[in-house]
Amino acid sequence: MTNNIYLETNSGLIEYLNSNYKSDTLFIIDSNLTDINIDEKVNARVFYFDINEDTKNLTSVEKIWDLLFEQNLNRSSEIVIIGGGVLLDVCAFASSTFKRGISFSFVPSTLLSMVDASHGGKNGFNNSYGKNQIGTFTLPERVIICYELLDTLHIDNYKDGLIELIKHGMIANEKIFNSMITQAGFNVDFETIKQGINVKMNIVNEDFLEGNKRKLLNFGHTVGHIIEKDSNYEVTHGQAVAMGIYYELLISKEQLGLPKDIINSYLNYLNKIEYNYKYNFLSNSKKLIEILKHDKKSSEENVDIVLLYEIGNPKVINLTFNEVIEVIQN
Repeated sequence: MTNNIYLETNSGLIEYLNSNYKSDTLFIIDSNLTDINIDEKVNARVFYFDINEDTKNLTSVEKIWDLLFEQNLNRSSEIVIIGGGVLLDVCAFASSTFKRGISFSFVPSTLLSMVDASHGGKNGFNNSYGKNQIGTFTLPERVIICYELLDTLHIDNYKDGLIELIKHGMIANEKIFNSMITQAGFNVDFETIKQGINVKMNIVNEDFLEGNKRKLLNFGHTVGHIIEKDSNYEVTHGQAVAMGIYYELLISKEQLGLPKDIINSYLNYLNKIEYNYKYNFLSNSKKLIEILKHDKKSSEENVDIVLLYEIGNPKVINLTFNEVIEVIQN
């Protein structure tokens, strides 16, 4: 079981790291975080790593493996990974496979990674067949969540995290959903973030290997991943899932009778954060079906997709590829 640590300030984070990790711990830090000078403040080995969605691939994994060998890490070594979801995914995969697995902890630096990527043990990387097609289920020892790290975020990256947070509200916590759609601004407080994390942790603890209930966390992602792949990842993960949720709400209305006012409330929220809800697909139906076939929830002609009866009442439905593609193209 992963231990979650909640800290308010960057100074509290540095104090915690220096108190709980030895000097031979390896810190791998997102190159976007050089401005807060973590390397000058922790008593450990520090390496900055430059990565993004385009380089979330085997080449980057091999670079991490090389670093671990060069630093003479062994099965008793510890790694602390500080950064966004892409870095966490790749470094965790490398750590979980290096010498059959060494211990690692996360310090997520983005809202998206705080509420989603750092929890649940899914690690991996992309290839030509889609997102995260190669990966492992390996839990971090700790997830250390520091609220002040959010001050480092560009506003667009912050908004991407809001989509995962509202998704958690839509599938399991009406209080999160109502709070986010009714507040005047869109910045969220630490308590709402904690509630969102609890949604994911409760589901993961019940179904770690995604045999059943954990599939609910894929709400918005079935269509979202199609959009990411179709756009050659020009559309960010958060934007793609935002649009994916919209399309899956439409399917929910058609299949389960989801009330239209819920769709309208969600569209108003997207308008508030200035996100699009529709996407112009570049590929034809045949190509989109090929993309969908590589979804990890797909069988020969069908895919499991998460739909809603209402807020907090989701259901996994098995639909044909054509049923999904027809809605998103029309």
